[in-house]
Amino acid sequence: MIPVSALAATLLSALIHAGWNLFLKGSAGDRLVDLAVLGLGGSLFGCLLIALFGAPVAAAWPFIMASSAIHFVYWTALTKGYAAGDMSHVYTIARGIAPALVTAGAVLAAGEVPPLAQALGVVAISAGVMLVGVNRHAPLAATGWALLTGAAIAGYSLVDALGVRTNQDVFSYKGWGAIFTFLPISLYVIASRGRAGFAAAAAGRWKQGMFAGALSSAGFMLVLWAQMRAPIGPITALRETSVLFGAALAALLLKEKVTPRRWAGALVVCAGAMLIGFSGLGA
Repeated sequence: MIPVSALAATLLSALIHAGWNLFLKGSAGDRLVDLAVLGLGGSLFGCLLIALFGAPVAAAWPFIMASSAIHFVYWTALTKGYAAGDMSHVYTIARGIAPALVTAGAVLAAGEVPPLAQALGVVAISAGVMLVGVNRHAPLAATGWALLTGAAIAGYSLVDALGVRTNQDVFSYKGWGAIFTFLPISLYVIASRGRAGFAAAAAGRWKQGMFAGALSSAGFMLVLWAQMRAPIGPITALRETSVLFGAALAALLLKEKVTPRRWAGALVVCAGAMLIGFSGLGA
């Protein structure tokens, strides 16, 4: 059963996720600097959670550390992918391969075998996402980075879902998780650019970037909250409805072309989301 509250939290997270990716792709400057500013915003959000909710249990720390390492790969691959190709291509391929990988991982790690309707929903969302974003004319490098990003998404999604269940409290887990997720990449970029160079490159976008970072962290916390209450694989797949928001925002604000094939893929994603959302809907 998927509670209505978990469904709503996941869809809201999807909208938030598309929004901060739009900020990163829409950058006209140094994307790594923008990513570092975003990371500082996410870290501050984590500090707020730590002040309010304290530390996670000892058994949750290995999950936080593993997620931090995987996120470093994720951030690197994502920014390089956006530098090499369109957001609608990179973003959707990355999000498209993750649900099936996470669902398979949840079967192995948590013994969560989804009902047939939910399994079909996961497959439909992955297929629809690929229709939305795959472009055979896209640079090979963009596709390669997108695939690595997707593998990283699957990795941290599964690790964090298991970690928050171990901790049994999303707020303390995400507080420290945000610090270890965001701060390493931010410090790396600041060190590589130099403090003066970083400050100059970040001027004019740091407010938007820090706000986007805080939103990113809050959005992922919503997914973790949902995964404490519903199966990991279907919730991860539902979050990938963010490609619908991402494609629409990329078309409206970045003026990227959204073809009829992509809109057809969007309909398939919607169908998959409905299969997941309504096949096991609970209170």
